[in-house]
Formats: sequence, C-alpha cells, structure tokens
Amino acid sequence: MNTATVNGAAISEGAVRFEYDRLVRFYREHGLADGEIERCRGELEKKALEQAIGAKLLLDRAMELDVPVSAADVDAEASKVVAQVGGRENYLKALAAQGLTEEAFRREMEKGAKVNRLVEQVCSEVPEPEEDEIVAFFEANRAAWSQGGRTIVDVHDSIRELLRHEARGRAMEAFVAELREKADVRYGG
Repeated sequence: MNTATVNGAAISEGAVRFEYDRLVRFYREHGLADGEIERCRGELEKKALEQAIGAKLLLDRAMELDVPVSAADVDAEASKVVAQVGGRENYLKALAAQGLTEEAFRREMEKGAKVNRLVEQVCSEVPEPEEDEIVAFFEANRAAWSQGGRTIVDVHDSIRELLRHEARGRAMEAFVAELREKADVRYGG
C-alpha cells in the first residue's frame, strides 16, 4: 500500500489498512459483490490512503479546536469497544495484549469522540437523499443492485444509506480539502 506523511507525521500502514477494511466492509454491507470490490481494489487502496490522511487532518483539527466531549461521550465509545470484543474481560485482555492501560485507551477514545463531534458539526447541514434520487440510483445501477432477484423495495434502505454516506463524504471531502490547503502532505514517505 502507498504511504504518506502529514505535517511530518507518518501515516501508518495499519491506518491505511484500517480504512481499506472499513471501505470493503461498508460496500459489502450495502450490496456490492466481492467481484466488483476486487475489480476496484486499486481505487479502494487509494481512497483508503486519502481517508487515513483525512483522519489525521481531522484529528489534528479536533485537537486544535479542543472540541468539547463529555465523559459520557467517552464512556459510550468505550462501551462500543467492550461490546465488540465480547465483554469487559476480553476488553481488558485486549488492552493488556497491546500494552495499553485503560486510562491511555480512554484518552485515545476521547480523541476519537472529539473527531466524531467535529464530523457531526461538519455534516449537520447535509440533506437526506430524496426518493427520486434513490430510484434514479437503482435504475442506473440495476445490474449490481438487482442480483438474486432483489427489487428496489429490497435494497431501498441500503441505497438511501449509501447515498447519505456519499453526500456526507462529499461534505467531509470539502472540509478536509480546506484542511489540506494548510497542511504539508507528502506521498511516499
């Protein structure tokens, strides 16, 4: 995978892999076939690097602004992780395996909560997809979305979520582009 630095800080391969896996998971959940995902692998890898760069820029901006988050926000983020790993005992084992204390992990969760709050602020004005947009998208992509005899009724909510995600993505891309103008982003290092 390609690499980059942002303001002198390296974007780790792990961060890019995380973004790539997240993209693949998202597109699978929204009905894209594995063959189509594999066909787009190179494009997805480039998008993953850009998203990792954007995540770094967002984190830096959220920390610069000191976006306020409550202890309840951090608790909610930590609770999600505890549930994802199968309970508190597994959570503590996972932290120990990574050499992290719960306090250090909560500080990382606070950073994530700050970024999430910043994203919410940026995307608060993004309108929901209209019904005609959903229908037009289905018609334009009928072959991919009607596999297995699925109709628009079957995939309506997935398409709405995909269009919503794309609209929010465009808002975030514009915001990140503003941040990039002020940043030193270098590829390949």
